[in-house]
Amino acid sequence: MLGKNILTKLGWREPNSPVDAQSHFEEGVRLAEQGHYIEALVELKQAIRADPDCAEAQLEIGVTYQKMGRPNQAIKAYLAALEIRADLVKAYKNLGVAYDGLGHFLKALKMYSKAIVLDRNDPELRNNLGMAYFNIGSYADAVKAYHQALDIDPNNARAHFCLGLVYLDLNDKESALGEQSKLKELNENELAFQILDKTQRQFRQLS
Repeated sequence: MLGKNILTKLGWREPNSPVDAQSHFEEGVRLAEQGHYIEALVELKQAIRADPDCAEAQLEIGVTYQKMGRPNQAIKAYLAALEIRADLVKAYKNLGVAYDGLGHFLKALKMYSKAIVLDRNDPELRNNLGMAYFNIGSYADAVKAYHQALDIDPNNARAHFCLGLVYLDLNDKESALGEQSKLKELNENELAFQILDKTQRQFRQLS
């Protein structure tokens, strides 16, 4: 048999090589983007067989399962990715989203907090953290998280909208309408209308 170096120059590669893993990974991502989720999973799992340390493939398996509405399998894939690489911000973030969807808000809080340690400049992580706090009724912490998002991005419409929802839960009409006004200034008219409509309905019932 020809020497490995010569074969490599001729385009030959060993089965289950990192090159194979990258090829399967890229094809899996492409198929998933086109909505061919089953085929994408086949390619991504082939990538892992070729390179068991391919954390990105495990991550994309999780993303694909999440798109398919299978959160428990998505969670297993994200955890597997983190076993390989403990600094994958997206894995922590997506774990938080998956746990949120299952109603496991304390687990979601833990995942968002870990993600923020790794990426302190992502306002959406703060928004996700705020929503998790909101879901467990920890309003002060939710408000703090949304204000942190606004410190990073003062024009973040989601943060203003979610703050409006928190203030409505606290029966703070003035602060809720304050967020509604800010949304109008940002030309987020649909979100502004939602806050205004919720405010009018809530306080009409209280009057």
